[in-house]
Amino acid sequence: MTMKLPELWLQYAYDDLQSAKVLLQEGIYNMVCFHSQQVAEKLLKSFIASYHKEIPRTHNLIRLHKICEDLIGGKLGIDREMLIFLNDVYIDSRYPADFGILPSGQSGEKEAREAYSYANTIDALLRSLIKEHIDRNSYQKD
Repeated sequence: MTMKLPELWLQYAYDDLQSAKVLLQEGIYNMVCFHSQQVAEKLLKSFIASYHKEIPRTHNLIRLHKICEDLIGGKLGIDREMLIFLNDVYIDSRYPADFGILPSGQSGEKEAREAYSYANTIDALLRSLIKEHIDRNSYQKD
């Protein structure tokens, strides 16, 4: 069975969530932050794809979140502060400390745990909504 585009995004988000979990256990904190942001990004992109809309080429969670809320004409229930935090630690995980936003310049255990917690929260909020929407609309690629 071939996976539909929104389902592929869901699978990739799941893979990132599992990666973040393992990396947290191993103490590789900057990569926990990277994968945690990717969970949120891929879930939001899956949501957009489930509405047959073009996926924007952006990593900005605030922008993706706005597109999702515009699609439903309401709120998704995701705390904006979580998205801002994940955006910030994502940048820090990709570039050296002198480019970072965090006071220490690099994500530590505290930031990694917070990012991972946010990724799990967003996953819990969006995954079932996306699956319901896919099932209800029998998503077919145009």
